[in-house]
Amino acid sequence: MRHSLKGTVAIGGAAVLLVGGAGTVAFWTDTLSVPGITGINSGTMALTDTTSGGCASSGWVLDSAATPTGVAFDPATDRLVPGDVVTRSCTFTVAAAGEHLHATLTPTAPGATGTLSSALTVAGSFTSGGSPVTDVTEALDGATVTARISVTFVSSSGNTTQLRVADISDYTVALTQTHS
Repeated sequence: MRHSLKGTVAIGGAAVLLVGGAGTVAFWTDTLSVPGITGINSGTMALTDTTSGGCASSGWVLDSAATPTGVAFDPATDRLVPGDVVTRSCTFTVAAAGEHLHATLTPTAPGATGTLSSALTVAGSFTSGGSPVTDVTEALDGATVTARISVTFVSSSGNTTQLRVADISDYTVALTQTHS
């Protein structure tokens, strides 16, 4: 056999041995166990109507600067004049549980329809313990919040608003979770 052929066979055999042996080289390794977690619980966020008889049954109250103030207002029989304000107050309890819970409490203004609607403004506000509330965190869990909805007959309405009528749709209180 020629020397060049013997050399080629020898080199080929050495290559096979090297490639075959490459898979058997050992490298150092180590592992560490990271413990899992059991019993992950989620928080909660809710509003519960605590108004006596329910918010829908709470009445409207005349908050006019004129006397008498604070008397019940019945839209079926009573009439507003420019400058009058009528309010409805409802109470609810906040459920707010979660380590990083952050939510906003916002009123969704109702729509006003009818020939008097352009002379009315509708607004809402929230208080807890006499302080205004718009942000809800776990610190308010179990707190009572009062929603105050007011309808104001704009005092600069003029004579064209006499003997007119308006309907105010339902007011929505929205508690929306945000993550800051």
